[in-house]
Amino acid sequence: MRRHIYRLALPNIISNVTVPLLSMVDVGLAGHLGRPEAVGAIGVASGVISLVYWLFAFLRMGTTGFTAQAYGRSDVTGILIQLCRGLLLAIILGIIIWFARDLMYAVGIFLSAGSQSIADETKTYLQYAFAGAPAALMLYVLNGWFVGMQDTRIPMWVAIGQNVLNILLSLILVKYAGLGVAGLAIGTVSAQYVGVLALLTAFAVKYTRLLALISQRHFVSTLHLAVSMGMGGLLLLRTLLLSGISLFFTYASAKFGANTLAANILLMQLFTLFSYFLDGLAYAGEALAGRYIGQRNPYRFALMRRQLFRIGFFVATAIALLYLLFPSFLLRLLTNDATVYNEAMSMVFWISLIPLCSFAAFLWDGIMVGATASGMMLATILFGAMCFFSCYFISVGNLGVWGLWLSFDLYLLFRSLASWKLGKRLRCSY
Repeated sequence: MRRHIYRLALPNIISNVTVPLLSMVDVGLAGHLGRPEAVGAIGVASGVISLVYWLFAFLRMGTTGFTAQAYGRSDVTGILIQLCRGLLLAIILGIIIWFARDLMYAVGIFLSAGSQSIADETKTYLQYAFAGAPAALMLYVLNGWFVGMQDTRIPMWVAIGQNVLNILLSLILVKYAGLGVAGLAIGTVSAQYVGVLALLTAFAVKYTRLLALISQRHFVSTLHLAVSMGMGGLLLLRTLLLSGISLFFTYASAKFGANTLAANILLMQLFTLFSYFLDGLAYAGEALAGRYIGQRNPYRFALMRRQLFRIGFFVATAIALLYLLFPSFLLRLLTNDATVYNEAMSMVFWISLIPLCSFAAFLWDGIMVGATASGMMLATILFGAMCFFSCYFISVGNLGVWGLWLSFDLYLLFRSLASWKLGKRLRCSY
């Protein structure tokens, strides 16, 4: 079982790690522009983009869960419907996002907490970034489908290539072309469309027999549509809560000033780095949970769950120690601003607690995606959100920014506890 987990998880971890490295490069390039506002703008703009795109994360999660279960049943029709219907929906939603981009600018201005310089930089970034909306949502579907097919190597190579291209373009456009934050956005959008083309090409080459079977009915099929839409609706609500907490964290950070906002953005890059390690394991949980549920194999399902959490605990402990013992090296890579660096170092203890507080939540999310248990996922986020906002409004008056970090850590801890409580109810016959 461990071999199955490693086979699926390691390519995901490798490809996922390139994503926070990309984000770190973006933040690092902005941090070396000589303006704290540029780092704040990247953080705010990333929050807005995450809000918008995460609202449609059900495209990936739903595709993974239903495809993995269809794979377990050897249901070719179901496999093709998840791919084709998902891609069509992603294109339509991406175009809608593009036409509604003015609303996103307003959100960015609001999150800038009254700082006109941060608002201007944020709008510049978003003007270019949302041109990639159709590609971003298609990547959700394509990556989810490949994971559901127990195939993580192709998404790994495509993600690595896409992110390397993104980094190179960003370096060229920012450092040599002098385009500032606009260059970061243009590099990201260009790489997203290249990634879509690469995944579609890989599908056509590896799954030639499936390609030959595709017809119009797979794009417009209503098979299990009601179940898919119901799951999508619950996942949409869950994602809205997740995004709301992330955006509120950015908003609350901005209220403490540009330096604190920049410091918190840097620290959140470390959280993002950890989350992509755990997401790699969670993706393995998605693929295997869905597969064993499709096969109605309770023994393999229970064995997978035990092994997954053992590996997850080891990874979380190692990263927690890394953040606690060697924070200076990591933060120096992200900024050369002494004020921002010192501010971040004063709060590094809180980021070192996050791995052990949150690893169970990540892994249970993966298993629940494979089981298409979206109701459970929503319930855990609701509980965690109540804990976060309750703690924040109680503690921030006395603890300041430390109260914000305390609230965030407790949110992740209680979300993990709720996931343990509900997740144990899952059975292979779900």
